[in-house]
Amino acid sequence: MYKLEPKVKAMISKARVARLSTVDNDQPHAVPVVFIFNRGCFFIPLDKKSKSVKPEKLRRVRNIVKNPRVALLIDEYKEDWSKLFFVMVLGKASIIGKEQGELLARVHKLLLAKYPQYKRVGIGESCIMLDPQKVIFWKNK
Repeated sequence: MYKLEPKVKAMISKARVARLSTVDNDQPHAVPVVFIFNRGCFFIPLDKKSKSVKPEKLRRVRNIVKNPRVALLIDEYKEDWSKLFFVMVLGKASIIGKEQGELLARVHKLLLAKYPQYKRVGIGESCIMLDPQKVIFWKNK
């Protein structure tokens, strides 16, 4: 279980969106995502927002199945550059679903609390679990 420094955890808890980067054999692939951090891992829903393919066919999911090494970039831009920060999480991702019922139920509850939009959109039946291996933090002083 990865333990974040309190200042990093505070920045992450305020963040509403991040960018998830995966890689296939040839090139990186990055998408904006919502997330929660709980018990040392990050969770990214494979929700029911409009998609051109089923969740299991999404490029990010296919890439994770082939190569679980991912990066999650959480940042905040401000016109006042003294307030800039980023957190880059490098780790291994996996897909969790109905088989992990208790874990998925807890994650869904936390996602619904952070993003009430899921009451209308639908949270989905699986999510990406990112187990951090390294966390890089930068804040402008």
